[in-house]
Amino acid sequence: PIIKYSPLTYALIKLNKKSLNYYGLHFEQDCFTPKSIRYDTLNYLERPFAASFFVSHSLNSLIPEKKLALQTQLDLGVIGPCARCEDEQKAIHRSLVNIQPLGWENQLNSDYIINYRAKFEKGIFNKKHREIIAQTSVRVGTLYTDASIGLVARMGLFSSYFKNLGMDKYAIYRKSNFQIYGILKGNIKAVAYNATLQGGLFNDKSIYTISDDRIKKVVVDGMAGIVFTYKRIGLEYSKFYLSPEFKEGLEHHWGRCLITYSF
Repeated sequence: PIIKYSPLTYALIKLNKKSLNYYGLHFEQDCFTPKSIRYDTLNYLERPFAASFFVSHSLNSLIPEKKLALQTQLDLGVIGPCARCEDEQKAIHRSLVNIQPLGWENQLNSDYIINYRAKFEKGIFNKKHREIIAQTSVRVGTLYTDASIGLVARMGLFSSYFKNLGMDKYAIYRKSNFQIYGILKGNIKAVAYNATLQGGLFNDKSIYTISDDRIKKVVVDGMAGIVFTYKRIGLEYSKFYLSPEFKEGLEHHWGRCLITYSF
């Protein structure tokens, strides 16, 4: 609750005076490399090396009885060498006695991140063991500018999403000790700008960037997973998909194992 006294709170939006409001603060570092890190020469058919680090101030505003949620978020940070992805990846490779990554000297130049995000969610189908949620979001700023729409479906034994913002993997947010459910997500996004591919807006001196005519203007992503919780422990296994983000780019597929423990 103390986070709501930050002066940045004035940039965030509540649904109404009676809504439940949850404030958050998080730090994020994202590191991007081409398909291969074995070459120190540029591959003009690949994505550039890129690094970003930012601090996010967020507000989740919720009206459970109407199954409505609005998340607004302000991101402030940097893109480029000062985000320290090069140092981090090289240190990991040294510790694993692996080959040293080559090509970071060609990464995107330093620039500022000022980004704003708004995400609106509405429950459109809700039964005891099934629910479907419609989502739409917009991001505007120097890192990402895009808009998306999608659906989330859950089936099984779970607490309603709009009672706990989907945080039922954490014991304090749910009523039942035991939950098990499947989750499916699908999203389609219209892209106007992506600084991790095109470089920062204020610094155009990067060695290599993806030109606007090579950027995919429509990107699709999806996720399928299963969640199990018992008392303070939560387990999740998920598979993800992302369509190509530029003309010569690849589809991406990856998995995630998530373990949570509530104190």
